[in-house]
Amino acid sequence: MNKLSLTIPSDMNSTHQVDNFIEFLLDRFELPQSLNGRITLSIIEAVHNSILYGNKRDPKKKITITAIKNPIKVSITVEDEGEGFDLSKIPDFSRPETFMQCTGRGLYLMITLADKLLFAKRGAKVIMTFFLNLN
Repeated sequence: MNKLSLTIPSDMNSTHQVDNFIEFLLDRFELPQSLNGRITLSIIEAVHNSILYGNKRDPKKKITITAIKNPIKVSITVEDEGEGFDLSKIPDFSRPETFMQCTGRGLYLMITLADKLLFAKRGAKVIMTFFLNLN
């Protein structure tokens, strides 16, 4: 199986399902141990952002996580039903004062941990790519 998916309501009480999904994904895809922490933290941050900022904790709105593995990479998509955000307002994480801000740390972690990060639907959909080191 090279594709897994989970849909949850936008409720912080649903995050245990995400933890179980991540565990299942890591096991089923037989990923290199070196990717486990990066993938886990990236998914958790993306889901938290979707719950809090995308869907604004509206439990009627859903979040879908999809993971697809091919021989060279794993792509993980987290999509919410929110309106997205102004992508030009992503903080410049190279500036030290940015770290003192209350928001943006989840984005920083996703940018740092994923090998490639793309936003679609004005940021309501994030696609994180992790390349497999098969050497």
